[in-house]
Amino acid sequence: MEFERVQQAKFKRKSSIIADQLLNLIKKGIFTAGSKLPAERILAEKMGVGRPSVREAISALQIVGILESRPGDGSYVAGPGGFDDLMVRALDVLEESDSPFEVLQVRKAMEIGIIHLAIKMATEEDVQAIRAAWKLKYEKGRSKKYREFISCGHDFHLAIAKATKSKAIESVMDGLLKLTSSQLWLSMREGYFNEDPERIEPILELHENIVRAIEERNSEWAIQLMEDHFDLNLKQQYDVTDGANDN
Repeated sequence: MEFERVQQAKFKRKSSIIADQLLNLIKKGIFTAGSKLPAERILAEKMGVGRPSVREAISALQIVGILESRPGDGSYVAGPGGFDDLMVRALDVLEESDSPFEVLQVRKAMEIGIIHLAIKMATEEDVQAIRAAWKLKYEKGRSKKYREFISCGHDFHLAIAKATKSKAIESVMDGLLKLTSSQLWLSMREGYFNEDPERIEPILELHENIVRAIEERNSEWAIQLMEDHFDLNLKQQYDVTDGANDN
């Protein structure tokens, strides 16, 4: 089966181009209901793109019901009902969402510097606010309320940004964090934890240690933990490390 190499369009995201190509193959009957798609790695190689763009395209198709994920097996074509409407909805999901992969990379670069400054500037009241935000996030994670756990990340990371005493940093971080409330991001992250609840354990441990490092005013440890946090997110979400960019 021949896949077209993806060429970046000026006003269209790579993930949308990938989704469009998969949709056309399904519509033409190349992939029929119940058939399995090639592995993400194969699709990425055939289309000449990075796996993050393929992962986001497939996730959008799963959100609207065109594809279904079978944990440990792969992605399968679901029933064709209302296909044209679903095609439009899937492309809308992608075009309306900033790439979670790119947002994670930007956040990693920013938050490593932010936590260093936060430790220098934080008052005891700030530290208590960070601990309180983490406590709520932890409770949601332990209760397997994964969407709420993910959403609580906004308040936790914003509490760290507020501790820098910089309104500019707080404003920029607030904007970045709001990008992780998109339908695409929430669905991808929630689905990852639902497939295997044990996957949340290393995330909980990292967050707890980040809070401890702030409480102990240990900048070196905090910076390393924050870097580890984003590297783990990238590995969990995309099976890549930060050094693997999206071609």
